[in-house]
Amino acid sequence: MASKKYDILVIGGGTGGLVLALTLAQKGFQVAILDRQTHPMPLPRGEILQPNGLKILDHLGLLNALLKTDVHLNKKVHFYQTSGTHLCTVDYSTLPAPYNYSLILLPEVLQKILLEEVDSTPNIHTHWGTSFESLTWQGTQVTGLTATQNGRTINFKCSILVGSDGAASKVRNALQLPYQAHVYKGGYVTMLVDRPQGFENDARYYLGKEQIFGAFPVSKNKIYLFYLLPTDKLAAVKKHGLQGFKTEMLSLHPEIAALFSEPLHAISSWDQTAYMRCFRVRCRSWVNHGAALLGDAAHAMNPHIAQGRNAAMDDACVLAETIEHCFRTNDFSQEALKHYEQNRRKDIKILQGLGDEMVFFWNAGAPPLVWLRDRVFKKVQQRQHLHDKLLRTVAGLQLKRFNLQDRWHAIRP
Repeated sequence: MASKKYDILVIGGGTGGLVLALTLAQKGFQVAILDRQTHPMPLPRGEILQPNGLKILDHLGLLNALLKTDVHLNKKVHFYQTSGTHLCTVDYSTLPAPYNYSLILLPEVLQKILLEEVDSTPNIHTHWGTSFESLTWQGTQVTGLTATQNGRTINFKCSILVGSDGAASKVRNALQLPYQAHVYKGGYVTMLVDRPQGFENDARYYLGKEQIFGAFPVSKNKIYLFYLLPTDKLAAVKKHGLQGFKTEMLSLHPEIAALFSEPLHAISSWDQTAYMRCFRVRCRSWVNHGAALLGDAAHAMNPHIAQGRNAAMDDACVLAETIEHCFRTNDFSQEALKHYEQNRRKDIKILQGLGDEMVFFWNAGAPPLVWLRDRVFKKVQQRQHLHDKLLRTVAGLQLKRFNLQDRWHAIRP
């Protein structure tokens, strides 16, 4: 059996895992990244880099390179009723510079920049096509793992192991960390289409009764479309046919029909779409002796909050500082790693809670809830303090709960 030893093992080569590896490498550690995929897998969807994520990429020296690629710099997000009424505009330009915008992009664009930086960093070692099998222990301390690659078994040793392997984390299960996983009723059919003439620069949402349609520019020539669809209706919708599904989307709003009738002609197969299920994960603890969880493995959240990858990058920065302290004190215990969790858990609880509230109201079908949702959006438009608090939370810059006074201001005449 082959054997390899590193300071830190990162299981999962997503955004959070790559940022963690780069941050640790800058501190001089020998880091290995293991991922079961042999190469990145692009999906027909977009992602949002919020100001907190932009700040981290800037500190890594990667933001300028990302801005030179074909990404969409987004200043505003507009919300409309499917009936046509404008509800609200969230304006990133009201945030303090230099991170007073978001980036909307194809996931592979950011991944390419991160991977190029990883490949050029001598103390980061990548093992693609390598599947996690089991942990190795010395008493109660994690000391490494066993993995398979091309049919052979490899034993990896480390001082700290990090599970960054998503909401269905195998590392979390192997650590036997208790958790609750919630699958939301609604998921999203996603697709990429050509950007139509007349589509302005800003992202848009259209909200109806149990209806959400989003159109987000991801590049100069492409738009990311997503449409709310309950998971239990997916099979029936596919059986009914793609044309019927496209007709349903186009009938939501005259502007949608005018803009996207022609681009949607190019979607001729369900294979050109994807279905994004939505999860929430809550772990009783994110750390064990010699091990920690990162990102969705510790705290998956609903995509309404648009913070998943950004929160994982925040995790990476805090965890890297904690790991550096562990090596400095030669203490890799659960208690030593707990500082990371204590630092991050409050913010994650706020984001997950707000995400659940968004699902409850945004996805609503009952007329009283739809009325209340639309009223809150209109008050956010009218009352600057509500707009600013919501934006700073979604942007990951200043996370605060909405108190009773905020809620009263959001509904009172």
